Amino acid sequence: MMMEQLKSDLECITGKRTIEATETLSQILVRLDGAAKSTDAPERLQHYLSKRSYIKALAWIEDPSTPHHA
Repeated sequence: MMMEQLKSDLECITGKRTIEATETLSQILVRLDGAAKSTDAPERLQHYLSKRSYIKALAWIEDPSTPHHA
């Protein structure tokens, strides 16, 4: 998954962006679940996505040096 699409999906889920009329929340969640299973994603990002910690995942994308908080 491209990082731009992932960021856009996370922004929709977290309410920072509106969902486009051509998409549904379900479609976005399917993409995010797929990204969580991707071996291409960095380990911390995979962790956030697999736990559905979408705010943390978005923060990590915006600044990968963001410290991890439990």
